[in-house]
Amino acid sequence: MVALEGLILLAGLYAAISPWVVHFTGNSNLAVNNLIVGITIGLLGLGLTLAPERTSGLAWLAVPLGLWLVISPWVVTTANTASNGVIWSNCFAGGVTAVLGLLAMGMTVRFGRRKEEK
Repeated sequence: MVALEGLILLAGLYAAISPWVVHFTGNSNLAVNNLIVGITIGLLGLGLTLAPERTSGLAWLAVPLGLWLVISPWVVTTANTASNGVIWSNCFAGGVTAVLGLLAMGMTVRFGRRKEEK
C-alpha cells in the first residue's frame, strides 16, 4: 500500500513541476493551476504515506484532482492556446492520478472490511 501512496506523491510532484518540464509558454494560468493541484496531490500522497490510518478516508480526493488535471487545459486557458505537449502532459498526469486514486480507494475499502471481520 505504501508503494501506491508513494506513486500518488510522485504523480503530484510531476504535475507541480510539469510547467517547467514541458515549458508551458504563454499559459501562466495553467502553470499556476498545475502547481497548486500538483502540490495538493503531493501533500495528499505524503499524508497517505506517513499517516495511513488517519488519512485513508481522503484517498478519494485523488480522483477528482486527477480528472481536473485532464480537463484543465481546455478550461483554464483562453482561446485554447495549450500546445499538444501541455495537453498530453496534463492528460497523462491526471489519468495516472485518477487511476491511482481509484486503486487507493479500493484498497481502503478492502482493508476496512478485513478489520470489521476480525
